[in-house]
Amino acid sequence: MKKKLKTVFILIAGIIVFQGYWTFNSYKVNKERFDGNIDSAMRLAMEDCKKDYFDSMRVVLVKRISPPAMKMIVDSFYENDIKKDGHKYNRLKYNIWLLNPKGSLPRSFNPKYYRVEHKEEPIFIKNLTNKTIVIPSLSPTISVFETDLNLYRKKIPHKASLPEVLIEMSFYERYLLSDITSAFFWALFAVPNQLRADGHAINDIYRFPPHYKQADSLKLSRYLRTELDKMRVRSSFNLAFSTKPVPPQKPNIHYSETNEYLYKYHGFTGLGIVHQDNKFFARAMFRNPQYSVLRSMTITLVLSTLLIALTIYCFLYITRTILEQKKLAELKDDFINNMTHELKTPIATITVAIEGLQKFNALNDPEKTQRYLQTSKEELTRLNELVSKVLNVATFENKEIVLVKDRIKVDELLNEVIEAEKAKTGKTVNITYNNKDKVEIIEADRFHFRNVLVNLIDNAIKYSDEPVYITITCSKDGNNAVFSVKDKGIGIPPEHINQVFDKFHRVPTGNIHNVKGTGLGLSYVRYIVEVHGGSVTVKSEINKGSEFIVTLP
Repeated sequence: MKKKLKTVFILIAGIIVFQGYWTFNSYKVNKERFDGNIDSAMRLAMEDCKKDYFDSMRVVLVKRISPPAMKMIVDSFYENDIKKDGHKYNRLKYNIWLLNPKGSLPRSFNPKYYRVEHKEEPIFIKNLTNKTIVIPSLSPTISVFETDLNLYRKKIPHKASLPEVLIEMSFYERYLLSDITSAFFWALFAVPNQLRADGHAINDIYRFPPHYKQADSLKLSRYLRTELDKMRVRSSFNLAFSTKPVPPQKPNIHYSETNEYLYKYHGFTGLGIVHQDNKFFARAMFRNPQYSVLRSMTITLVLSTLLIALTIYCFLYITRTILEQKKLAELKDDFINNMTHELKTPIATITVAIEGLQKFNALNDPEKTQRYLQTSKEELTRLNELVSKVLNVATFENKEIVLVKDRIKVDELLNEVIEAEKAKTGKTVNITYNNKDKVEIIEADRFHFRNVLVNLIDNAIKYSDEPVYITITCSKDGNNAVFSVKDKGIGIPPEHINQVFDKFHRVPTGNIHNVKGTGLGLSYVRYIVEVHGGSVTVKSEINKGSEFIVTLP
């Protein structure tokens, strides 16, 4: 039996260890996935910042070169364009100048009839008669083809102005951004005292706005939180910025961080100019990622916990079953030993009586013959009762008992049982019966209910020393009849109180060896009472006696 329990314990422990190992590895996999997710979220947040930056850049650039900040002078002409197949085509081309509003041009100025000379500053524009007009604020030329303008105009979802198209095009044609930047600064430098239209010095265009790092941190944090929410990552984080790359810390169960990314989407105050010295590196740090990882594993952990709990329950159930089987095996052995003794006693007695009749000429002695026959009859009656008791237990074990209820006169039945028990015992028995509430009739199966009373009184006699004192009481409790059988016997130990109604169970009697039984009587009593819809309980104290209380509807 111990070997079986040890085998079961090893198997269950192996299952639990395997489940714990699987759960731990599942955590590691989810932690690696978490680290990958936060890094992907950081990259996406950077892309969001980049898009935000360039969208803002478009707006600012368009405002910088649009009226009233700047005036545009557009000159169109055709230019030969050589294609790959060797043919020449004429394409319409525009020359565009930016003019600061503080500058001026003659009303009669027409770019088609003038040429720009860049000999010295200020710029000189001469007409065909070589008459020179001084225009101090005319910028270098921005040259684009009409076909390119139309192509990029289609990329803008609304009806776009020329500044909007030029700026959109400059994001794809890098030379154009350089031309726009040169033209813009040329127009600014032509303003007296090097002042811009808003009254700030030209050097201010390189100045970063105050607290730009805090603003960029908030923007990156907002975008990162948005991306993490999309990935259902609910862990808190901190952003770290540095001017130089910092070696990453090794991730562990209590810490995670993203890769370090160069952040350069800030500080825009002019035409896309950002100081190289103000670029910095950003990374996100997660101090307690395990909580987010465990939340993502909720279903896995719940199922794993349930499986471990179920495994432990199965172990306990199997262990209890094995122990119960062991107990039943021991009770069975005790029952067989007791039954063997109980059966041998009447058989041996009857055998001796028959031998007396045969060998000692008892047949010629009527009185002796009668005594031997009476002894044999009593032993046969005892044997019959014993067999009937075993058969009754086997019957109710198989749920085959069918109650035949009848109206039973309580006093008549109790007095009959009391007289029968006094007659068959060899002890001095004093039985007191009291029907306190004058219960006259109950509805029950007479045969089985009589056996219940017989078993209780018989136990009270067997487990009491001489003289035996038994008190039987009948009373009412609502719609129930309550029967109490109380003795002053040896009592039942507290540890056996809850087991006395179990099949085959017998309470150890210490030094008393003359109490015989099968361990089936009280089990039979409980079954019959419960079949009648009632209940049976017991109260007992060592060396003070026991009281069995039967309640029937």
